[in-house]
Amino acid sequence: MGEAILLGGFAALALPTILRLGQLSWSTEAGAHGPIVFATAIWLVWRESDCLRAGVRQPLWPGALLLLIALPLYAIGRITSILMLESLSLYLILLTLVFLRYGGAVLRRLWFPFVYALFLITPPENWIFVATRPLKMALSEVSVDLLSAAGLAVGSSGSMIQVGGYQLLVAAACSGVNSLIGIGAISLFYVYLRHGSEPRYAFVLLLLLLPIAVLTNLLRIMGMVLATHWFGPGVVEGIAHDVAGIGTFAVALALLFGIDAVLFPLFRRSGWVRD
Repeated sequence: MGEAILLGGFAALALPTILRLGQLSWSTEAGAHGPIVFATAIWLVWRESDCLRAGVRQPLWPGALLLLIALPLYAIGRITSILMLESLSLYLILLTLVFLRYGGAVLRRLWFPFVYALFLITPPENWIFVATRPLKMALSEVSVDLLSAAGLAVGSSGSMIQVGGYQLLVAAACSGVNSLIGIGAISLFYVYLRHGSEPRYAFVLLLLLLPIAVLTNLLRIMGMVLATHWFGPGVVEGIAHDVAGIGTFAVALALLFGIDAVLFPLFRRSGWVRD
């Protein structure tokens, strides 16, 4: 009975936050991975659910002290509509409740699902804009240099890319950079699922995630510039923009799968990983 009340109380807190995440974060390009991460995180916990039966209840003190911190922070997040504060405090409440009910051994067993679940919480858009702006500018310059070297009449000036008599905003061409978090999340899920028992090899793949994500976004920018040159600036909006976003994800994952298919046999032959 007590567990049912506890679960119902947490659900009362979690459902409004999940709905807000869906409306304000998961509906954007930076947070589009949210529903996938949410579903796969639940599956990962279910996959390891046998460890829950071995859980040991913990004394209410001092674990409950975290609740005394997290609950007011959650209330502040709700009142002020600061989604990141609301989400992080809810996450802390969940960790505390799992610890109190099942103990530290279960939390250690479920470390990856809980770390992975952090990808559900995307930073505010203005934070993402500031953090990714240098990368966007660098990628736009590289794409212009490469296309110019290939003979295309293209140049850049500040936040604009000039191509074929058209002007394209760097922000529009480079919007795929916002998907870096999503690419990282889905790739991390694959690496853990495929090579979680080989931490050294998994770490090598993780080191390759950023170059893969940057390369796929460079290809996307070059594709956007070429599409603008051939069809006009309107092509980077609407359905074509969404298709380009899905394509960025697909190419990034395909590159990761391909690199893994090549590297893993080499590492196995060298004795770095088991058969």
